[in-house]
Amino acid sequence: MKILVTGGAGFIGTNFVYYMVNKGHEVVVLDKLTYAGGKDNLEPLGDKVKLIVADVCNRDAVKDAVKGMDWVVHFAAESHVTRSESDPELFYRSNVEGTKVMIEESIAANVKKFLHISTDEVYGSTDGALFKESDKLPGDSQASSAYAKSKSLADDLAQNFAKKGAPILITRTTNNFGPWQYPEKALPRWVTNLLLGEKIPVWGEGKQVRDWLFAPDNAKAIEFVLENGKLGEVYNVAANNKPEITNKMVAKILCKSLDKDPNEWIDYIPDPRPDHDFRYAIDTTKLESLGWKPNRDPENQFPETVKWYQDNQEWWKKRKAEAESIYKK
Repeated sequence: MKILVTGGAGFIGTNFVYYMVNKGHEVVVLDKLTYAGGKDNLEPLGDKVKLIVADVCNRDAVKDAVKGMDWVVHFAAESHVTRSESDPELFYRSNVEGTKVMIEESIAANVKKFLHISTDEVYGSTDGALFKESDKLPGDSQASSAYAKSKSLADDLAQNFAKKGAPILITRTTNNFGPWQYPEKALPRWVTNLLLGEKIPVWGEGKQVRDWLFAPDNAKAIEFVLENGKLGEVYNVAANNKPEITNKMVAKILCKSLDKDPNEWIDYIPDPRPDHDFRYAIDTTKLESLGWKPNRDPENQFPETVKWYQDNQEWWKKRKAEAESIYKK
């Protein structure tokens, strides 16, 4: 297949690009190369991937990029909750307007399948049952952050185009972790802190629950949806870890991976967002009914991720200062 991957130089997009290139597909990446997208992420692939540096809101650039493509996989998005609080307009432009441009130009170019990457944050928090795909309400009322609201509206946009016959699929994924994650996010921030001899800052008591999904496994799930999903449908993608994994548990696993005592290296600090979503949890029955199975192996996947950051210190050290700057405002 000829595949256009937007945001393919970002964290999850990079993992997907490597996976699909290794499967023998012809991959083109469209990426604005903001702070979170790195050209160096793709350099090891050499001429196996083509990079187009452009904004998904740039209609002319998008029009050229989608020509001749079989599939479009749309990762490109502003994704950090803390950053969204200070610049919600940027998030709306990139995540909503950019999605509209991508879908419209993909339809005009007769792309066979367009997969929109959404998030479990469109459902909001739950203290009970797992969210099913049908539990998302139209609009952004369930979302609590500017980031989640923009993704919720983009999700609606994709669904509305699908209802009109556009060849669209949607995946809503849980918290990804793995290689190439920008160190503004909790897990790479914590790992890189430990590697620098600094403590892990855990908010509150660390009891927040996220369903941690290994990014390379998400790449496999996305491929599965492209090949087996029904056009117009939404599919939850999650590890559904059992037992559920709290932030405190993750921090302890990371300490253990680096032979550090959690009692000495975890610093519990006041939660700057005490009203933020406490637990994300989604139901993957719909996707599993097609034959997909989650790969639940956090005991090995977390240490594997730590090993990647140990082996790629040049990559994250040049990003660390900018990543930390958002927490010092």
